[in-house]
Amino acid sequence: MSFFNTLTKNKIYVIAEACDNHMGSFDIAIALADAAIDAGADAVKFQHHLAYEEMLEESPMSDNFEEPLFDFLQRNSLSLEQHYKLKEYCDSKKITYLCTPFSFKAAEEIQSLVPFFKIGSGEFQDHWFIDNLKSIGKPVLFSTGMCSWDELKSNVEYIKKTNLDFALMNCLSEYPPKYSDMNLNLIETMINEFPNIVIGHSDHSPEIYTTIVSAFLGARILEKHITISTFVPGPDQSVSIESNEFKKLVSAVQYIDKTSGSEKKIQDKEVDIRTWAYRSIVSRRDINAGEIISDDDIQTKRPGLGIPSSQYKNVLGKKVLNSIKENTLISWKDLDEE
Repeated sequence: MSFFNTLTKNKIYVIAEACDNHMGSFDIAIALADAAIDAGADAVKFQHHLAYEEMLEESPMSDNFEEPLFDFLQRNSLSLEQHYKLKEYCDSKKITYLCTPFSFKAAEEIQSLVPFFKIGSGEFQDHWFIDNLKSIGKPVLFSTGMCSWDELKSNVEYIKKTNLDFALMNCLSEYPPKYSDMNLNLIETMINEFPNIVIGHSDHSPEIYTTIVSAFLGARILEKHITISTFVPGPDQSVSIESNEFKKLVSAVQYIDKTSGSEKKIQDKEVDIRTWAYRSIVSRRDINAGEIISDDDIQTKRPGLGIPSSQYKNVLGKKVLNSIKENTLISWKDLDEE
């Protein structure tokens, strides 16, 4: 069984993505960890950026940043020492510390801190990066935004050949997304296409509902951005939720976990209810011994203590052995079963 199959065997695994909402403040990073703990998340995830290792200085920027990304990362990234301290703090609070490395050097630096790597969509098709991650030997959770279905399938085949232990996160890399672009049924498509790979969902909507839907559709790992306040500065505030909302998300996911079985059987608590709620065959009139049961002689009523109503056709045409009073449960001992 793969690492991620074991991780999600008994529950949906919920990751609170702190990203760079700490804005370079270690105290805020600790507060984000506390928010994740208060919300009941299984893990809190940060990001390890080494700007010179992951991008050229003149790289283009997206509209969720107010300055060049390179400059932002230079000013607001946590140091490796701070990541070690965060890991120690998370361990003391019994929450799993996770971190996304955005370069191979970053992965080498944090490898001892994390049980698995979470890799962003931008690196999903970076074969050089993937091949080097294989040399570290950690399980890898890949986000899959910004790629076509054909690219997704092709890259999954590439990763399989590396023998990495990996899982996939459905993802739309819009901040925040248009709801019509989210295509959440893709989760079920991925589950059917890759039956031996754990499928999760990384959500960038500004609320909890689409994440809840993704869990209902079968996502076994959920990642949602968290913030201490949507009113403080931060590059991902538009796609982040506060601890009180995150707590509602975790609660909803727990209900889904408890109710998502697929076995159809008579549950223990149904047995007693079944005895009065089911219907039995009842006499419509006094029926004398020797008479032959016809449709005019019977009807069905509660409780379900006599011959089940589903058997009424097997009662028709039977000879009555013992006289039956009107409005009485009929039993097989009253009938000649030959």
